[in-house]
Amino acid sequence: MANFHVPDMGCGGCVSTIERVVKKLDPEARIAADLGAKTVAIETPVAVATLQDALKKAGFPATLQNAA
Repeated sequence: MANFHVPDMGCGGCVSTIERVVKKLDPEARIAADLGAKTVAIETPVAVATLQDALKKAGFPATLQNAA
């Protein structure tokens, strides 16, 4: 599980875009977004750097908060 801060995530459309980007990398990924906190928790075997790169390319640069 990796938790990211995504400061540019501000609406449901943003969450949908983030989910779509992650699901392209791993269709089985589990994603939980918190719009108020502007955080996304992603459970996937995909490398953190790969997730961050894909999110950045989609317009949502993400900072890793913690990973387990």
